[in-house]
Amino acid sequence: MHYRERSEAPAQHPEQPASAALTQDPEQILAQLTHLAAIGQSVKQAWRTQLKLTQQIATAEWQLSGRSLTLAAALVVCFGAGLILLWGSSLMLLGYLLFQLSSSILVTALALVLLQSGLLLWCWRSLGYLLSQVGFSKTLAQLGLLFFAAKPEEQHADTKTR
Repeated sequence: MHYRERSEAPAQHPEQPASAALTQDPEQILAQLTHLAAIGQSVKQAWRTQLKLTQQIATAEWQLSGRSLTLAAALVVCFGAGLILLWGSSLMLLGYLLFQLSSSILVTALALVLLQSGLLLWCWRSLGYLLSQVGFSKTLAQLGLLFFAAKPEEQHADTKTR
């Protein structure tokens, strides 16, 4: 008789009301609950994995940022020391030679200012590049994906802009 009742139960369709779910067989309900629990466990495991990856990315970016800041500080020190010692004496020697050749203070001063400007521009660009390496852009992007689960189109658009 138990088998007969089960075979007579109507199949549930999506348009049926929620109360129809109560008429399902307890075994089906248990199977669905087991399936939901398995899905919940899978989501939990995926969340943990994503969190571990985010931590690894943050650690790597922290190390790279520290290295970049150290190199930037060293470049600033070298920039100052190099300008004062080596470059200053080279400019004085070059200025003396230019003045001997041209006998013009204006030509000598203009050539020295151009050389000095070129060196400063090169150092400024190098410093700008090193400082651009400081940051946590990958970690922030990963956290954004983790907490705000962007749509696939948005993720694809984000990778194109990088």
